[in-house]
Amino acid sequence: MKKRQKLDRCLNCGRSLPSYENFCPDCGQENKDQKVPVGVFLEELITSLFSFDGKFFQTLGTFLLKPGALTLAFNSGQRKKYTHPVRLYLIFSLFYFFVIGFIVPNDIVDRLLSARELSKDSGNVQIDIQEKIPESVQKELKQIEEAAAAGVQANRPVASPESSDSAMQRLSWKEIRFLSIDPEVSEEVFSATLEKSSYAFDLGLTPEKRRAFIANSNLFVSQSVKNLPLMMLVLLPVFAFLIHVLYFKKDQYYIENLILGFHLHAFAYALYGLVILLNLSFGLQNNWLAEIAFILVTTYAYFAILRIFKQHWFRTLVKFWILGLGYLLVLLAGMGLELYFSLLLL
Repeated sequence: MKKRQKLDRCLNCGRSLPSYENFCPDCGQENKDQKVPVGVFLEELITSLFSFDGKFFQTLGTFLLKPGALTLAFNSGQRKKYTHPVRLYLIFSLFYFFVIGFIVPNDIVDRLLSARELSKDSGNVQIDIQEKIPESVQKELKQIEEAAAAGVQANRPVASPESSDSAMQRLSWKEIRFLSIDPEVSEEVFSATLEKSSYAFDLGLTPEKRRAFIANSNLFVSQSVKNLPLMMLVLLPVFAFLIHVLYFKKDQYYIENLILGFHLHAFAYALYGLVILLNLSFGLQNNWLAEIAFILVTTYAYFAILRIFKQHWFRTLVKFWILGLGYLLVLLAGMGLELYFSLLLL
């Protein structure tokens, strides 16, 4: 990058500066021209957030091998010796969610609900629905359409209801999805068909939202994965609050427990992300690496809490179990809300 021009005064406080001054003696701002192109600005922003300087590698050794040491150092006032907890969290959370994007297929909903994978052209709305739906169901759909056009209740009984209902219940997820993306199938027809199929669901959603979910299941998964980092960042203060409640008699501020939360989550992201990366690189199919990672993350968190709060090991273990159970419930609730809001945004 081209060297930035020094100025004769500080842009922050206005103090006059000689040419040899790299920083303002009054406010500490670096003596350089702050008017830069967008590219330079973004480069400096990324560098400041994710720079891997000597401090980062010094932090890495303590971070990985001494649970709780970074939290104690930061809370005791050592703010320049190690990488800031927030920056550490951002680095490893981005790494983790980046590799997560490779292992979560966009069509995971289709794979879970369908007996066979969707064909490559499953997203094409020009598919001939008549070739995909059983004849008995086609007759049922036609009668529902005629009833809807005549203003009659769309899901009224029709001739031979047992056979047509049975055929509708046998509709696969693939066939239901074909109907959802076909512009010639009306909302009334699709809703009635979905209600009689084995994939009927409500969740308080309107018929339009249910159809949008089925038609855009790929988009739903992609959107949900993108929202995960934000969800975890929102839940992190809840994790710190649980620690604060469990150790309320300790003379500690809430923010100190939040720093511990940043460090513990960063370690989990680093290790789980590394395991996922190894599985992707070497095509490993077993879960033994993930199980080892879970044990290491759990052990790391326990010893970090033990080092910071200095209580008896058994008392710490009991509180650790309570913390784990409480946070698991919070994670499940947060995941459910995140999926629900992602569904509403379709």
